[in-house]
Amino acid sequence: MSKVHKMARKPDISVILPVFNGMRWLGRSIPSVLAQEGASFELLVIDDGSRFSPADTLQSFQDSRIHLIRIDHAGKGTALNCGAGEAAADVLCFIDQDDVMLPGRLKRQLGGFAMHPGTEAVYSDYERVYQDGRLIDRFVSRQASGMDCFFAMAEGRGLVSMQTLMIRKEAFRRIGGFSSDPTLTGLDDAEFFARLFASGTPLLYVPGVVQQWTQHESNYSASAAFQQARDVLLQHLECLAEQYPSIAGILPRYRYHNACASGLYYLEQSMPHAAAVEFVKMIRLRPFSWSGYYLWAKSRLMTTKVVPGATGRTSGAP
Repeated sequence: MSKVHKMARKPDISVILPVFNGMRWLGRSIPSVLAQEGASFELLVIDDGSRFSPADTLQSFQDSRIHLIRIDHAGKGTALNCGAGEAAADVLCFIDQDDVMLPGRLKRQLGGFAMHPGTEAVYSDYERVYQDGRLIDRFVSRQASGMDCFFAMAEGRGLVSMQTLMIRKEAFRRIGGFSSDPTLTGLDDAEFFARLFASGTPLLYVPGVVQQWTQHESNYSASAAFQQARDVLLQHLECLAEQYPSIAGILPRYRYHNACASGLYYLEQSMPHAAAVEFVKMIRLRPFSWSGYYLWAKSRLMTTKVVPGATGRTSGAP
Protein backbone atom coordinates (compact mmCIF):
# COMPACT_ATOMS: atom_id res chain seq x y z
CA MET A 1 0.00 0.00 0.00
CA SER A 2 1.30 3.46 -0.83
CA LYS A 3 0.10 6.87 0.26
CA VAL A 4 0.57 10.44 -0.93
CA HIS A 5 0.97 13.28 1.66
CA LYS A 6 -0.86 13.96 4.92
CA MET A 7 -2.78 16.91 6.34
CA ALA A 8 -1.18 18.86 9.19
CA ARG A 9 -4.49 19.64 10.94
CA LYS A 10 -7.24 17.22 11.84
CA PRO A 11 -10.19 17.68 9.44
CA ASP A 12 -13.87 17.58 10.38
CA ILE A 13 -14.66 14.89 7.81
CA SER A 14 -12.81 12.21 5.86
CA VAL A 15 -14.36 11.70 2.42
CA ILE A 16 -13.57 8.24 1.03
CA LEU A 17 -13.59 7.67 -2.73
CA PRO A 18 -12.78 4.14 -4.00
CA VAL A 19 -11.53 3.91 -7.59
CA PHE A 20 -11.27 0.88 -9.84
CA ASN A 21 -10.55 1.57 -13.52
CA GLY A 22 -12.73 4.65 -13.31
CA MET A 23 -10.34 7.48 -14.08
CA ARG A 24 -12.69 8.97 -16.67
CA TRP A 25 -15.13 9.88 -13.91
CA LEU A 26 -12.70 11.62 -11.55
CA GLY A 27 -12.93 14.88 -13.47
CA ARG A 28 -16.52 15.13 -12.17
CA SER A 29 -16.43 13.52 -8.74
CA ILE A 30 -13.26 15.05 -7.30
CA PRO A 31 -14.04 18.71 -8.16
CA SER A 32 -17.49 18.27 -6.59
CA VAL A 33 -15.80 17.34 -3.31
CA LEU A 34 -13.12 20.02 -3.47
CA ALA A 35 -15.82 22.67 -3.98
CA GLN A 36 -17.42 21.91 -0.60
CA GLU A 37 -17.45 24.82 1.85
CA GLY A 38 -18.27 25.25 5.53
CA ALA A 39 -16.44 22.15 6.79
CA SER A 40 -12.80 21.06 6.73
CA PHE A 41 -12.15 17.72 5.07
CA GLU A 42 -9.65 15.37 3.54
CA LEU A 43 -10.33 13.35 0.41
CA LEU A 44 -8.98 9.79 0.53
CA VAL A 45 -8.82 8.28 -2.95
CA ILE A 46 -8.39 4.51 -2.66
CA ASP A 47 -7.00 3.01 -5.85
CA ASP A 48 -8.23 -0.60 -5.74
CA GLY A 49 -5.59 -1.99 -8.10
CA SER A 50 -6.66 -0.08 -11.19
CA ARG A 51 -4.94 -0.87 -14.47
CA PHE A 52 -3.76 2.74 -14.70
CA SER A 53 -2.91 4.73 -11.57
CA PRO A 54 -4.94 7.91 -10.96
CA ALA A 55 -1.83 9.63 -9.52
CA ASP A 56 -1.33 12.00 -12.46
CA THR A 57 -4.99 12.97 -12.45
CA LEU A 58 -4.91 13.71 -8.73
CA GLN A 59 -1.71 15.72 -8.96
CA SER A 60 -3.31 17.93 -11.60
CA PHE A 61 -5.67 19.27 -8.92
CA GLN A 62 -2.72 20.47 -6.81
CA ASP A 63 -4.77 20.22 -3.62
CA SER A 64 -3.14 19.13 -0.36
CA ARG A 65 -6.46 17.77 0.93
CA ILE A 66 -6.23 14.85 -1.50
CA HIS A 67 -4.54 11.65 -0.34
CA LEU A 68 -3.91 8.73 -2.67
CA ILE A 69 -3.78 5.22 -1.22
CA ARG A 70 -2.95 2.29 -3.50
CA ILE A 71 -3.86 -1.30 -2.67
CA ASP A 72 -3.91 -4.58 -4.57
CA HIS A 73 -7.32 -5.24 -6.09
CA ALA A 74 -9.52 -6.70 -3.35
CA GLY A 75 -13.00 -5.30 -3.97
CA LYS A 76 -14.91 -2.21 -2.95
CA GLY A 77 -15.55 -3.28 0.64
CA THR A 78 -11.85 -3.71 1.34
CA ALA A 79 -11.08 -0.39 -0.34
CA LEU A 80 -13.63 1.43 1.83
CA ASN A 81 -12.30 -0.22 4.98
CA CYS A 82 -8.79 0.83 4.00
CA GLY A 83 -9.95 4.41 3.66
CA ALA A 84 -11.69 4.32 7.02
CA GLY A 85 -8.55 2.91 8.61
CA GLU A 86 -6.45 5.77 7.25
CA ALA A 87 -9.03 8.48 8.01
CA ALA A 88 -7.82 11.35 10.18
CA ALA A 89 -11.30 12.71 10.94
CA ASP A 90 -13.86 11.39 13.43
CA VAL A 91 -16.62 11.48 10.80
CA LEU A 92 -16.67 9.55 7.51
CA CYS A 93 -18.63 9.96 4.30
CA PHE A 94 -18.42 8.20 0.96
CA ILE A 95 -18.60 8.99 -2.74
CA ASP A 96 -18.34 6.58 -5.66
CA GLN A 97 -16.03 7.35 -8.55
CA ASP A 98 -18.97 8.28 -10.81
CA ASP A 99 -20.98 10.24 -8.21
CA VAL A 100 -21.26 14.02 -7.90
CA MET A 101 -21.42 15.64 -4.46
CA LEU A 102 -23.78 18.61 -4.48
CA PRO A 103 -22.83 21.99 -2.96
CA GLY A 104 -23.25 22.27 0.79
CA ARG A 105 -23.48 18.55 1.52
CA LEU A 106 -20.68 18.34 4.09
CA LYS A 107 -21.77 21.46 5.98
CA ARG A 108 -25.43 20.43 6.01
CA GLN A 109 -24.91 16.90 7.25
CA LEU A 110 -22.18 17.84 9.73
CA GLY A 111 -24.68 20.32 11.17
CA GLY A 112 -27.00 17.41 11.88
CA PHE A 113 -24.42 15.90 14.22
CA ALA A 114 -23.97 19.26 15.95
CA MET A 115 -27.72 19.73 16.50
CA HIS A 116 -28.25 16.14 17.67
CA PRO A 117 -25.11 15.08 19.61
CA GLY A 118 -26.41 11.55 20.22
CA THR A 119 -26.63 10.84 16.49
CA GLU A 120 -24.06 8.41 15.09
CA ALA A 121 -25.09 8.40 11.43
CA VAL A 122 -26.98 10.80 9.18
CA TYR A 123 -28.53 10.31 5.74
CA SER A 124 -30.28 12.48 3.17
CA ASP A 125 -31.80 12.41 -0.33
CA TYR A 126 -30.12 11.84 -3.69
CA GLU A 127 -30.77 12.04 -7.43
CA ARG A 128 -30.19 9.61 -10.25
CA VAL A 129 -28.92 11.33 -13.41
CA TYR A 130 -27.67 10.51 -16.90
CA GLN A 131 -24.05 11.14 -17.82
CA ASP A 132 -24.94 14.55 -19.23
CA GLY A 133 -26.54 15.56 -15.93
CA ARG A 134 -30.18 15.18 -16.99
CA LEU A 135 -32.38 14.13 -14.10
CA ILE A 136 -33.83 10.61 -14.12
CA ASP A 137 -35.49 10.61 -10.71
CA ARG A 138 -35.08 11.80 -7.14
CA PHE A 139 -35.06 9.58 -4.04
CA VAL A 140 -36.55 11.40 -1.04
CA SER A 141 -36.22 9.62 2.29
CA ARG A 142 -37.67 10.29 5.76
CA GLN A 143 -36.81 9.96 9.43
CA ALA A 144 -37.06 6.29 10.38
CA SER A 145 -35.86 3.80 12.94
CA GLY A 146 -33.21 1.25 12.08
CA MET A 147 -35.78 -1.51 11.78
CA ASP A 148 -38.00 0.61 9.52
CA CYS A 149 -34.96 1.14 7.32
CA PHE A 150 -34.26 -2.60 7.34
CA PHE A 151 -37.83 -3.46 6.30
CA ALA A 152 -37.62 -0.94 3.47
CA MET A 153 -34.25 -2.29 2.32
CA ALA A 154 -35.60 -5.85 2.28
CA GLU A 155 -38.30 -4.68 -0.13
CA GLY A 156 -35.91 -2.78 -2.36
CA ARG A 157 -37.07 0.62 -1.05
CA GLY A 158 -33.88 1.79 0.61
CA LEU A 159 -34.36 4.74 2.97
CA VAL A 160 -30.61 5.03 3.57
CA SER A 161 -28.06 4.94 0.76
CA MET A 162 -24.29 4.95 0.59
CA GLN A 163 -24.62 8.02 -1.64
CA THR A 164 -25.80 10.06 1.36
CA LEU A 165 -24.45 8.29 4.45
CA MET A 166 -22.24 10.16 6.92
CA ILE A 167 -21.17 8.20 10.00
CA ARG A 168 -18.98 8.62 13.05
CA LYS A 169 -15.78 6.62 12.67
CA GLU A 170 -16.24 5.04 16.10
CA ALA A 171 -19.66 3.69 15.09
CA PHE A 172 -18.27 2.44 11.77
CA ARG A 173 -15.59 0.48 13.60
CA ARG A 174 -17.99 -0.84 16.24
CA ILE A 175 -20.30 -2.22 13.56
CA GLY A 176 -17.33 -3.90 11.88
CA GLY A 177 -16.94 -1.89 8.68
CA PHE A 178 -17.69 -3.42 5.29
CA SER A 179 -17.44 -7.08 4.39
CA SER A 180 -14.22 -8.00 2.61
CA ASP A 181 -15.98 -10.71 0.58
CA PRO A 182 -15.22 -9.79 -3.07
CA THR A 183 -18.26 -11.75 -4.31
CA LEU A 184 -20.45 -9.29 -2.39
CA THR A 185 -19.23 -6.31 -4.42
CA GLY A 186 -22.17 -4.14 -5.40
CA LEU A 187 -24.17 -5.13 -2.33
CA ASP A 188 -21.50 -4.70 0.34
CA ASP A 189 -23.38 -1.57 1.37
CA ALA A 190 -26.58 -3.58 1.95
CA GLU A 191 -24.74 -6.05 4.18
CA PHE A 192 -23.22 -3.14 6.12
CA PHE A 193 -26.62 -1.49 6.46
CA ALA A 194 -28.12 -4.72 7.82
CA ARG A 195 -25.64 -4.59 10.70
CA LEU A 196 -26.04 -0.82 11.08
CA PHE A 197 -29.83 -1.06 11.37
CA ALA A 198 -29.89 -4.17 13.56
CA SER A 199 -27.31 -2.73 15.97
CA GLY A 200 -29.64 0.08 17.00
CA THR A 201 -27.22 2.82 15.91
CA PRO A 202 -28.98 6.22 16.29
CA LEU A 203 -29.84 7.59 12.83
CA LEU A 204 -30.85 11.10 11.73
CA TYR A 205 -32.49 12.14 8.48
CA VAL A 206 -31.23 15.50 7.19
CA PRO A 207 -33.61 16.61 4.39
CA GLY A 208 -32.29 17.70 1.03
CA VAL A 209 -30.58 16.23 -2.04
CA VAL A 210 -26.86 15.96 -1.32
CA GLN A 211 -25.47 13.70 -4.05
CA GLN A 212 -26.06 12.50 -7.61
CA TRP A 213 -25.73 8.88 -8.74
CA THR A 214 -24.82 8.58 -12.41
CA GLN A 215 -26.48 5.96 -14.60
CA HIS A 216 -24.33 4.68 -17.46
CA GLU A 217 -23.59 1.57 -19.51
CA SER A 218 -20.93 0.24 -17.14
CA ASN A 219 -22.89 0.49 -13.87
CA TYR A 220 -22.05 -2.60 -11.83
CA SER A 221 -25.66 -2.95 -10.72
CA ALA A 222 -26.61 -3.97 -14.29
CA SER A 223 -24.10 -6.84 -14.42
CA ALA A 224 -24.58 -10.58 -13.96
CA ALA A 225 -22.07 -10.49 -11.08
CA PHE A 226 -24.38 -8.09 -9.25
CA GLN A 227 -27.26 -10.55 -9.59
CA GLN A 228 -25.04 -13.30 -8.15
CA ALA A 229 -24.18 -10.97 -5.29
CA ARG A 230 -27.88 -11.00 -4.31
CA ASP A 231 -27.58 -14.65 -3.33
CA VAL A 232 -24.28 -13.99 -1.55
CA LEU A 233 -25.97 -11.23 0.44
CA LEU A 234 -28.72 -13.65 1.47
CA GLN A 235 -26.07 -16.05 2.77
CA HIS A 236 -24.47 -13.23 4.77
CA LEU A 237 -27.83 -12.21 6.22
CA GLU A 238 -28.57 -15.79 7.28
CA CYS A 239 -25.27 -15.85 9.17
CA LEU A 240 -25.92 -12.42 10.72
CA ALA A 241 -29.33 -13.61 11.94
CA GLU A 242 -27.52 -15.70 14.54
CA GLN A 243 -25.94 -12.53 15.97
CA TYR A 244 -28.89 -10.19 15.39
CA PRO A 245 -32.24 -11.95 16.02
CA SER A 246 -34.11 -9.02 14.46
CA ILE A 247 -32.61 -9.94 11.08
CA ALA A 248 -34.15 -13.42 11.24
CA GLY A 249 -37.65 -11.91 11.24
CA ILE A 250 -36.95 -9.96 8.06
CA LEU A 251 -35.28 -12.74 6.07
CA PRO A 252 -38.52 -14.11 4.52
CA ARG A 253 -39.31 -10.63 3.23
CA TYR A 254 -35.84 -10.28 1.74
CA ARG A 255 -35.99 -13.77 0.15
CA TYR A 256 -39.26 -12.86 -1.55
CA HIS A 257 -38.09 -9.57 -3.00
CA ASN A 258 -34.70 -11.01 -3.89
CA ALA A 259 -36.43 -13.71 -5.95
CA CYS A 260 -38.59 -11.06 -7.62
CA ALA A 261 -35.60 -8.85 -8.52
CA SER A 262 -33.59 -11.81 -9.82
CA GLY A 263 -36.50 -13.09 -11.86
CA LEU A 264 -37.11 -9.71 -13.46
CA TYR A 265 -33.41 -9.47 -14.32
CA TYR A 266 -33.54 -12.85 -16.06
CA LEU A 267 -36.63 -11.77 -18.00
CA GLU A 268 -34.77 -8.68 -19.20
CA GLN A 269 -31.91 -10.95 -20.30
CA SER A 270 -34.38 -13.18 -22.21
CA MET A 271 -33.75 -16.11 -19.87
CA PRO A 272 -37.33 -17.23 -19.09
CA HIS A 273 -36.38 -20.64 -17.63
CA ALA A 274 -34.14 -19.03 -14.99
CA ALA A 275 -36.80 -16.39 -14.35
CA ALA A 276 -39.46 -19.05 -13.79
CA VAL A 277 -37.33 -20.69 -11.09
CA GLU A 278 -37.17 -17.38 -9.20
CA PHE A 279 -40.90 -16.74 -9.56
CA VAL A 280 -41.67 -20.22 -8.17
CA LYS A 281 -39.66 -19.18 -5.08
CA MET A 282 -41.97 -16.16 -4.78
CA ILE A 283 -45.05 -18.37 -4.94
CA ARG A 284 -43.72 -20.71 -2.26
CA LEU A 285 -42.89 -17.80 0.03
CA ARG A 286 -46.23 -16.03 -0.49
CA PRO A 287 -48.75 -18.51 -1.93
CA PHE A 288 -51.66 -16.08 -1.49
CA SER A 289 -50.03 -13.22 -3.39
CA TRP A 290 -50.91 -12.86 -7.08
CA SER A 291 -47.58 -11.29 -8.09
CA GLY A 292 -45.60 -14.52 -8.17
CA TYR A 293 -48.23 -16.34 -10.23
CA TYR A 294 -48.49 -13.47 -12.72
CA LEU A 295 -44.72 -13.27 -13.24
CA TRP A 296 -44.41 -17.05 -13.46
CA ALA A 297 -47.11 -17.14 -16.16
CA LYS A 298 -45.31 -14.36 -18.02
CA SER A 299 -42.06 -16.33 -17.96
CA ARG A 300 -43.84 -19.47 -19.20
CA LEU A 301 -45.32 -17.54 -22.11
CA MET A 302 -41.85 -16.36 -23.03
CA THR A 303 -40.59 -19.94 -22.82
CA THR A 304 -43.06 -21.05 -25.50
CA LYS A 305 -41.50 -18.48 -27.86
CA VAL A 306 -37.92 -19.71 -27.46
CA VAL A 307 -36.21 -20.26 -30.80
CA PRO A 308 -34.96 -23.86 -31.25
CA GLY A 309 -31.22 -24.01 -30.75
CA ALA A 310 -31.09 -20.55 -29.10
CA THR A 311 -31.05 -21.58 -25.45
CA GLY A 312 -32.55 -19.02 -23.11
CA ARG A 313 -33.49 -16.51 -25.86
CA THR A 314 -36.96 -15.80 -27.17
CA SER A 315 -37.99 -15.26 -30.75
CA GLY A 316 -38.38 -11.57 -30.03
CA ALA A 317 -34.96 -11.23 -28.42
CA PRO A 318 -32.15 -9.51 -30.25
